[in-house]
Amino acid sequence: MVAFFVPGDLAGQTLPPDTNVASYEIDVTLDPETHRLMGGEKIRWVNRADQATDEIFLHLYLNAFANSRTTFMRELAWWDASNRTDPGDDWGWIRVGRLTFDDGSDLLPGMEFVRPDDGNSNDFTIARVHLPRVVDPGAVIELEIEFEAQLPRIVSRTGFFGDFHFVAQWFPKIAVFRGERGWNAHQFHALSEFFADFGTYRVTMTIPEDWVLGATGIEVGSSEPANGRRAVTYRAERVHDFAWCTAPPDLMVIVEAEFEPGRHVPVSWFERARTQLDMSAADLELPPMRLRLMVPREQSMLAPRMVRAARLAAAWFGLFYGAYPYPQLTIVSPPDGAEGADGMEYPTLIATGADGLDGYDPFSRFPALEALTVHEFGHQYFQGLLASNEFEEAWLDEGLTSYADTSCMVAATSDGLLSGIADFDYWADERLSLSLRRAPVTTGRKSWGYPRWSDYYLATYTKMALVLRTLEGLIGPESMARGMRDYVDRYRFRHPTEADLVEVLSEAAGQDLSPFFDQAIFGAEEPDWAVVSVHHRRPPPAGGFIWDGESWNAVGDDRDTEDAVADDSWLVELELARRSDFVGPVEVEMLWSDGRVERRTWDSQTRRTRWRLEGRGRLEQVVIDPDVVWALETSRADNYWRERAASTKHPLWWVRDALRLARHWLLRSE
Repeated sequence: MVAFFVPGDLAGQTLPPDTNVASYEIDVTLDPETHRLMGGEKIRWVNRADQATDEIFLHLYLNAFANSRTTFMRELAWWDASNRTDPGDDWGWIRVGRLTFDDGSDLLPGMEFVRPDDGNSNDFTIARVHLPRVVDPGAVIELEIEFEAQLPRIVSRTGFFGDFHFVAQWFPKIAVFRGERGWNAHQFHALSEFFADFGTYRVTMTIPEDWVLGATGIEVGSSEPANGRRAVTYRAERVHDFAWCTAPPDLMVIVEAEFEPGRHVPVSWFERARTQLDMSAADLELPPMRLRLMVPREQSMLAPRMVRAARLAAAWFGLFYGAYPYPQLTIVSPPDGAEGADGMEYPTLIATGADGLDGYDPFSRFPALEALTVHEFGHQYFQGLLASNEFEEAWLDEGLTSYADTSCMVAATSDGLLSGIADFDYWADERLSLSLRRAPVTTGRKSWGYPRWSDYYLATYTKMALVLRTLEGLIGPESMARGMRDYVDRYRFRHPTEADLVEVLSEAAGQDLSPFFDQAIFGAEEPDWAVVSVHHRRPPPAGGFIWDGESWNAVGDDRDTEDAVADDSWLVELELARRSDFVGPVEVEMLWSDGRVERRTWDSQTRRTRWRLEGRGRLEQVVIDPDVVWALETSRADNYWRERAASTKHPLWWVRDALRLARHWLLRSE
């Protein structure tokens, strides 16, 4: 029987000494009528860099919704015209009323708005603050801020809809200082998410006394109701953001559940992890966790599906990427009309998204709700624990999460753990999505540098998931699993970069994978191989002389039977081509008429290659990449060749072949 431990305090974990950089104490009051926040915060910031600084940068994210000309709103209108780009009269903003230093000096006169990304004078999402003294490496400063914030009607990720309030990106937040590289402070873009340092948050939220509340961390205190309000305090350690959600009880209900490893970890997954990771049962022990759901009353029947999906996600990610280090996960499903807040992640809090039809057949058999829940939970690892830079390397979060959640859904489906849900080929869906792209996409670029939202999604989510799926096939599932586990273990709370991922996976594979990643991430090409031609001919008549060790003898018709060329002997010339600039080793499988199956590896260093083969029988079939290791290759029609005897051909065979060829080139041109 597998034994699982119950964790103690988070402080008992082995963590780097520089985990806490920016810590916050916040008191905030929500006015549910005006949807306005009145808040005060204390920020304790430690300069963990090796350079001094005499300034700080603050993110004022809510100002992205202040007018129709902000960088966020302009980009949203350009990239996704179907999105709600105009909140009407319900604009959002944040205003700093007081900003003081730890010596009591007033910093507000020295605060100025800056636009480092595009120079847009209508954007007020980044503020630079000059400090009265230099902050040396290792030094600590404290800031006190009073602010007022107006929530917008939900546009993207945050805001209100009726009495439903999803409060995210809502407080003045210090940017990330990178020493010689300066402050990493980007404006709020429509396609970018966030980047921040870890710290401890203690947040007290004053809300209507009977409203339900969910937030990052765990509840540590609640006041007695007074004047129709109550104050609820949450605390979260080693997190880089804080979000919360509140609504009246007649709109949203709370569902409590647990993740108990002894009951909810599938035995088959445990054995798979132990084999692939080569880890002991003790090393794979997982802690229990509370699950707290906030769902609309009309979605109550869907809560068991969300709980099941969350438990499967906690099991899969816990086994393959390490134990979830927090005691609670809060899951919010926004009500109808508030869909702009769904499908988003914050530390220990995720927003899924259900539809009213999801509870009724045949829609109840679709796996979208489960897939979204697993995906958002996956962000607790590749963004929550690792906190890579989503402004500049969004694929390190979205792409790795997409690879991991797809692997989880495939395992859950194949192991029969999603009863009532129709089978679905998740990897085929990813490949189909990429094949329908309008133009080649490059993953390695800043998130706001894509011409359209679909390009961002395909490059950051879909393509990167297929890149990692391809790498898994090339280096083997064991090396891939160990490399990914090591990456998460090594860089928890450390802000890893693309170079860190490549280094760790190269170590696991025992080879330098940087050439592969350079092509896959920074190139627009996708792998594309083809069987160009196959030609058969009979061997020439025997003739000449053969040295038998003592003398030269003429070759004649009286040769030994075993040396004679049989009637079914053929010379075959096989030509293969690499149609793109993407180079990598690929398997080629050949089936002969005598039943033999032969495999060879082509390194594809050259654009074309010719193999000259001799066999007793004709070559009947050639398949490039028969195991579909190269999941990233979406144009596979020309990977196959099969001989068809003339007598078996349909009279209009040439019409069919012409149509196939036309379809292939049309797909390639999209």
